[in-house]
Amino acid sequence: MSDKIRLLVTDGASGRFLSRVKANPASAPFEIIAPESAEEDALLALAPEAEAVLCYKAALPASVIHAATKLRYIQKHGLNCKNIAVEAARERGVPVGTQSLMRNATVAEQALTLMLCCERKTIPGQKAVEAGVYREMGIEPVATSQWNIRPNWPEIEGVAELFGKSAGIIGLGDIGMDIARRCAAFDMEIFYYQRTRHEPDVEAEYRATYLDFDDLLARVDYLVLVLPHTAESEGMIGAEQLARMKETATLINVGRGALVDEAALARALEQGEIAMAGLDVYQYEPLPYDSPLIGLPNAVLLPHTGGGSNRQWDVDIPASLGKIAAFFGGDDGGGKS
Repeated sequence: MSDKIRLLVTDGASGRFLSRVKANPASAPFEIIAPESAEEDALLALAPEAEAVLCYKAALPASVIHAATKLRYIQKHGLNCKNIAVEAARERGVPVGTQSLMRNATVAEQALTLMLCCERKTIPGQKAVEAGVYREMGIEPVATSQWNIRPNWPEIEGVAELFGKSAGIIGLGDIGMDIARRCAAFDMEIFYYQRTRHEPDVEAEYRATYLDFDDLLARVDYLVLVLPHTAESEGMIGAEQLARMKETATLINVGRGALVDEAALARALEQGEIAMAGLDVYQYEPLPYDSPLIGLPNAVLLPHTGGGSNRQWDVDIPASLGKIAAFFGGDDGGGKS
């Protein structure tokens, strides 16, 4: 009889997740089983064999958890457990572990990069340094010491802090949760909106307060979009929504470009309806050279580099598999029930 842990990978019928798991050296302690279709019956047929479950985006319903009589541990590949019947796991006494993914963290870092660039006026600052604008201001460079310095010598207006500001995250899923954690590190006030509100324990963990969509628009200093492009989300931020935002507010988009009406955003920025925008995604990519967004002094535009280094799978899969192995080795695997 094999001493390997029987691991049910729920995401066997779509995408490349299963093949990536099988190909990773961290899968050595496991005998991997996976459904051939996305139907619940396919999971139910394998459930009695499973000692552990690794779940990414596929659903793990209560029926499967109750049918898995040998099940000891469930690992979510990510943070958001909305696709797992967590209450059924609690009833069975099966811990559910979560894992912060590098593929989510890299987008979260991009969101914070845009926020910091907007708040600290990073782009105007660099341009002022590169252009040597001090010459037009009648300033001569001096040797600096601890007290002999020239703070903000280009006299850039509006340089401020994220500290104490509010962030409204539209889409508090895996990436949104990582954004919330980073906002919390800056002592920001965190709000969120999505179709289904989180349970109170999730809101408490991420210090996030739920607001209705219109209330969120009017309330926050930073509106952060981290949604997929669907028929429902397309164009969700247009002229009407921008008009509801505060004049001092900033729009951040690290979701998909078609969430935003770019022409309406350009007008809002030009007319001072909102203060700034930080974008990493666009309706057309590359962003066309004649886009009305280009050249605006209150827009930070990045070329969709939020995907990071593309080494996420080599980090994330061993991390999740390692937590399962640690649990069966006597560690609790970082799980939470």
